[in-house]
Amino acid sequence: MSGTHKEFDSDQLNKVLLQLCKQLERAWKLEDILLAYAPVAIEVLGYPHVWLAIFNQKPGILSVINHLSSGQETDTSRMIQSVDIPIEGDRMLEEIMDAEHIVIVEDARTDPRTNKDMVALIQNRTIINAPLILAEQKLGALGMGTYGDEEGVRPPQPWQLEFMQAMAGHIAVALDRVKFMRARQDAEDALHASVEFANSLIQAMQDGFSVLNPDGVQTEVNPAFCLMTGFSREELLGCRAPFPYWPEEEITNLQATYSAITEGNFSERELVFMRKNGERFPITMNPSAVKNKEGNITTFIATVKDISERKAAENVIKFQATHDELTGLGNRRAFEQILGHLFAQTRLKNQQHVLCYLDLDEFKVINDTCGHAAGDELLRQVALKFSSVLRAEDHLCRIGGDEFGMILHHQDVDQALHIAERLQQQLASFRFQWLDRSFAVGVSIGMVVLNEQSESVGVLLQSADSACYVAKDAGRGRIHVYASDDPALAQRYGVMEWVSRIENALSENLFALYGQKILSINGANTGRLHCEFLLRMQDGHGGIIAPGAFMPAVERYHLAARVDRWVVSHALAWMCVHQEDMELCSINLSGQSLSDKNFLDFVNTEISNSGLDCEKICFEITETAAIANIELAQDFMQELSARGCRFSLDDFGSGLSSFAYLRNLDVDILKIDGQFVCDIDSNPINLAMVKSIHEIAGLMGKKTVAEFVENQAVLKILKDLGIHYAQGYAIAYPIPVDQLLSVQTTSIQTFA
Repeated sequence: MSGTHKEFDSDQLNKVLLQLCKQLERAWKLEDILLAYAPVAIEVLGYPHVWLAIFNQKPGILSVINHLSSGQETDTSRMIQSVDIPIEGDRMLEEIMDAEHIVIVEDARTDPRTNKDMVALIQNRTIINAPLILAEQKLGALGMGTYGDEEGVRPPQPWQLEFMQAMAGHIAVALDRVKFMRARQDAEDALHASVEFANSLIQAMQDGFSVLNPDGVQTEVNPAFCLMTGFSREELLGCRAPFPYWPEEEITNLQATYSAITEGNFSERELVFMRKNGERFPITMNPSAVKNKEGNITTFIATVKDISERKAAENVIKFQATHDELTGLGNRRAFEQILGHLFAQTRLKNQQHVLCYLDLDEFKVINDTCGHAAGDELLRQVALKFSSVLRAEDHLCRIGGDEFGMILHHQDVDQALHIAERLQQQLASFRFQWLDRSFAVGVSIGMVVLNEQSESVGVLLQSADSACYVAKDAGRGRIHVYASDDPALAQRYGVMEWVSRIENALSENLFALYGQKILSINGANTGRLHCEFLLRMQDGHGGIIAPGAFMPAVERYHLAARVDRWVVSHALAWMCVHQEDMELCSINLSGQSLSDKNFLDFVNTEISNSGLDCEKICFEITETAAIANIELAQDFMQELSARGCRFSLDDFGSGLSSFAYLRNLDVDILKIDGQFVCDIDSNPINLAMVKSIHEIAGLMGKKTVAEFVENQAVLKILKDLGIHYAQGYAIAYPIPVDQLLSVQTTSIQTFA
């Protein structure tokens, strides 16, 4: 392939990316990732030389796996399937390891960064490496380029660079998942190795020894054999088959073995013997024969090993390898083995089963607030509840954390839905008690049909997981059945496509800071700015993207801490310029940022560098995030409060235990959840909720902010209730921060 590759339009590229996402969802090995994107690099981008570089597998080494190519490559380059390259001293590799952008070498022969020996060996020309970065972790790089003189020098066009960046975002997610699965497989292999080690120790024990003459008469036994069976030497000598250590129920099998040995079959066998006291025990027998010079057998010899301990150890290890120690249920390994067996059966028989993923709701809250002991006990009790609903032929396994897998044998979707609803009913009537606390527990369930049309075990597992994710995302406590044309699942794939756009916005500074003013409705207005900072994204064409489009991907793919760093840095920089005109500005933080051990250090450094008066800074945390990370939230608030920063608890009232947790959180302001505020002029229950929250906040010395204030009638009621501040479209719309100081806010006199 030579010359300039044809350019694809955006619709074509989006379709290619979507197809790539679907293939990457099925990637279980590094080679699968390479094979997924290689055709795209070759057919869409026009680069025949494709590779995948993995960082940090070996110290000081860049591991490049499976060079794939088509074209005029050399015999040497064709043979190279994987190679480890030392990084030190190689300028190009050092740049790739440090880069957060695509590294381009237009001509490897002349570029001073390249290793000319390696270039001559492989005959590279243009080399392109796109970094694979996920949650600030540099995982590797996807590479592509051209060969030799025929392919020549062909640097990428702008549309190709943009497409490579998008592709790299998806591949980084897949690479992270594959590395996790490989680590899990290594752990399982280590467990199997321990079985073999245990067996080798047992094999070293002293063996029993038994001798028979050609007529089958026992002529000798050693002390170990006597100790093993409980019979004395005198009791055994002269005996013929059936021997006294043969159990009655095993005589047919043992007689066949005995006959095979006397006919010259000396292979090792596992059998069952009986002690004198009637106890049965497993043994291994290694028979052999002594022949005279004429070749006739004069003696039969057998070494006998009592393998009771080995069998017991194997059974324990096999149980541990396939069972969850906490609940006694099968583990993920057992689950996948059962699923694989049923999948194979559907290839031969017309069978149908239903595979379900179950994810507990609110488990993290219980685990984090009451401790791991409470979380473990909850899992044990829930496992018993689930098991009580299932039939004997069904399978329930704990496949990790608070996730369970369920296989309903010979069931259709309607029958499976009935069972799933019974499971949810069991939990609905269940209250988990821990010390003086009581918790409600729910479960989200995703299910997929297993039949002859199922594509593979991997696809089944991914489909069930995706359906469970959709069920949980729809409000929890839901059941979702997988379908290939499901718009909810298509939306999930759409969420994944935002990853590369978010990465690009971070690297190219395409986020935008907006602000929404907050009005004091029961106090003197100082005339200075009181607002909340809000995040938007620029689309690159002059348009603005609302957070509802990209924030699900930010949260799902753990990019929130990086996005929050951008917001904190830019918000403090803006405040520093305008601090004389400010009263208080709120910066939203996610639960993921609270969980990031380095984020607090980052905030402290940014505040110190800004020189801002900390009393003008308010950090806003949602109630659910604070409760889910309560210990980290307490530490975060305590340290920054000591500097003078204030804290606001957003969406207050949305949780089931809002007031119970409030006394444990050092917050200055409660933002009453807008779902209660927006209709207090027509909903007496919500009015009572708002009034109750304000009164309790007042008793605790905290200020209140009402969100979603959208009309003057609601604003008037809030003033009568004594609410301190109001925020919403009736006050001001969100606008770019640079316009905040030039736009007037609704005056309290408009409704007084």
